[in-house]
Amino acid sequence: MKNRIIAVLVLAFSSLLSGILISKMSFIGRVGITIIYNEYAILKSWWKTALLFFVIQVILFTIFSIWQKKNVSKLKQFILPMVFLIMGFGGLYYTYHDFTETSHRLLKASFHFGFYLFWMTWFANCMYFLIIKPTNENEILEENI
Repeated sequence: MKNRIIAVLVLAFSSLLSGILISKMSFIGRVGITIIYNEYAILKSWWKTALLFFVIQVILFTIFSIWQKKNVSKLKQFILPMVFLIMGFGGLYYTYHDFTETSHRLLKASFHFGFYLFWMTWFANCMYFLIIKPTNENEILEENI
């Protein structure tokens, strides 16, 4: 339980840092979001972006926690984090491609690093559940008795 609290705090810190980095976009990016791409207005506010990223990471963390509790087979415990890890690599590739091939390359390095940090946190979240050993509640009860 203590390790999970620390993991969620790391997710919160990483999301906060990502939100701050993304909000430091270039002037051209701010103007583009204000005038043309209003649907991305959330990215101009560091705390809204950080909150959005934190919610996404906590949802992912919760899905993995529930999956780990329900499945005792080591193979089944391995499958879901691996699927999300592969999805994360796809998201990272798409983000990199988007930042190098489109007009988003004009948005300053801090903006890019904020999104890359989001994906690194995604990977850390997946790796956490691939590495930690699941705790069986019955084993814990037997040890305490």
